Amino acid sequence: MKRYETIYIINPTLDADSLGEVVTKFSDLIKRLKGYIVKVNEWGKRKLAYEVKRFDKGYYIVLDFCGLPEIVKELERNLKLDDRILKYSTVKIDEDVDPEDLTGKEQEKEDKIEDSTNESIEEE
Repeated sequence: MKRYETIYIINPTLDADSLGEVVTKFSDLIKRLKGYIVKVNEWGKRKLAYEVKRFDKGYYIVLDFCGLPEIVKELERNLKLDDRILKYSTVKIDEDVDPEDLTGKEQEKEDKIEDSTNESIEEE
């Protein structure tokens, strides 16, 4: 399996329920096509470098996943068809990966970050 990262920008005028629905829609698509989601990172609302579809802000989502190239084609096809998506981009991160190892490594990273955050708060 290959590892990919897709960044997509959602219409910033959507409410929280609609945002959650969009994120879930594309995550479920990957799972349904037998892909593995490593991490979904919501960056939140940010200013765009230039106007896209008359919007100067957008809600950024980073989707880190493993799968076959067919998954990327189907994901991008669905992103293109969804009117709530302003822009998207997919890059291949790694050629040959084991999804179980990746999810374990990501969990370890998050635990380390959380531990260091808690230690710095306790020191203050």
